[in-house]
Amino acid sequence: MDIVKQFSIQCFVTIILTFCLIEQTNSCFIRNCPPGGKRSMDTLTRVSRQCMSCGPELSGQCVGPDICCGPFGCYMGTLESSICQKENESTHPCEIQGAPCGSRGQGNCVTDGICCDSGACSYNAKCKTNNMKDNQAILNVLNELLQSRDLTDK
Repeated sequence: MDIVKQFSIQCFVTIILTFCLIEQTNSCFIRNCPPGGKRSMDTLTRVSRQCMSCGPELSGQCVGPDICCGPFGCYMGTLESSICQKENESTHPCEIQGAPCGSRGQGNCVTDGICCDSGACSYNAKCKTNNMKDNQAILNVLNELLQSRDLTDK
C-alpha cells in the first residue's frame, strides 16, 4: 500500500510540474515571438496594441528593447530609445507599424529604406518610399511649372 501511495504522489507532482512548464512556454514575454508561434495561438481573442511612442516629440515607435524609429531615422542605444525597454514589461506583444520586410518577413519597414526587427535595423529596398517613379513625376511637375512661368514672363 505504501508503494502505491508513493507512486500516486510522484504522478501528481509530475502532472503539476508538466502543467506549470506548459503554461510558462505559452506566455510570450518578448515582442519578437516567431510568426505562427506563441503569439498566434490566441489571435482571435488577443487585442493588438500599438508599440510605445518614442523619439523626438514621441513621433517614433519602439521597434526593439533599445531601438526607436520614426521619420527622423532610428535611434539605437540612446536616451531616446531607452524608453523602449519598458515594452518588455508587458506580457502582451505590440504591433509594429509598417510593411513586412527582411529575409523571412520577420522585420517591419519603420522608416524610408529601413527594415527593423527587435534586434537590429538594416537598409532594405522594399522599404524605400521614394522611388524613381516618384522622382520622375516630381521632375515633370517642376518642369511644367518652370515652362509655364517662362510663358507668363514674356
